[in-house]
This record gives sequence, structure tokens and C-alpha cells, in this order.
Amino acid sequence: MRNPIALTSMAFVLIILAISTHATTRYGTVERVVDGDTIVFKAGDAKTQRVRLADIDTPELDQPWGGEAKAALKGWAENRRAQIRIVDTDRYGRLAAPLWIDGKNINRRLVAEGHAWVYRRYLRDRALLSLEASAKASGLGLWSNQASVEPWKHRSKLQSNK
Repeated sequence: MRNPIALTSMAFVLIILAISTHATTRYGTVERVVDGDTIVFKAGDAKTQRVRLADIDTPELDQPWGGEAKAALKGWAENRRAQIRIVDTDRYGRLAAPLWIDGKNINRRLVAEGHAWVYRRYLRDRALLSLEASAKASGLGLWSNQASVEPWKHRSKLQSNK
């Protein structure tokens, strides 16, 4: 008969290993801001990679507040030392990750200051929900415009018009 304590311990170790290998942390520099939720990141001597900020979605550049969201991210991140915690790869091959600068979660800051929606379809960081509710209640950023359209709806509409 097997030892249940040993089996439980082994299962716990395997779970921790699976979690730690899934979320990889990289340190580097934000070389360029593409839009409000996409950056070009360079880790050490590696080639640059596009990174999609996980769990959030900012207005597209052709939408109201798209330029403001990009400008905010650019001001906080471009040419700055940063870290990303890779959680996935999106359908375009971009890494998906929260962005951290000076110990601050930039994804959360974008939501808290009204530059981004929480992307509920891919949500991992549930703390974003209360930050979004607060920004919305305060009318910050994109929430100052009653006619704001979620970027995923905007993209879907563009695709259906083709």
C-alpha cells in the first residue's frame, strides 16, 4: 500500500512545478510601445519580441481614447527597464504577460486610470475587476465617453464589414 502523505506531497510538488514553468519571468527593456496594450520587449541579448499585455484590452488606435492609452503606456514604459511574466502566447504569436516597471503592475495601472477594459475572455488577474469598476464609477479616461465601444466589439464589427 502506498503512503498517502508521500503521494500528497508528490502531487503538491508537481503542481508547483507546473505553475512555475507556465509563468516565466523575463527582465529587459521596453524598446517601443506599439499601441495601448502591445510593446516590443528586449530581454538581454535576445532578439526583440512583441508582448501583448495580458488580461486587458485598450481601445484600438482608430477608436476614441486609443491614442491616449498608447501615450500613457509610452510615458510609463518606453525605454524603461521592465519585467514581464509570460502567461500565454496569443493567436498572433505574441507573448501575453503582465508588465512590471519599478515594482508596479502596469496592466493594473492602465485599468485603474481608465485606459483599458478588463479582457474578461482571458482574465487571470481578478484584481483588475475592482480597478475597472472604480475607474468606471469615477468616469476616468475612456469611461468619460458614454459611447466608448469595447475593442473586441470594434474589431468584430470591422471583420464583419469585410
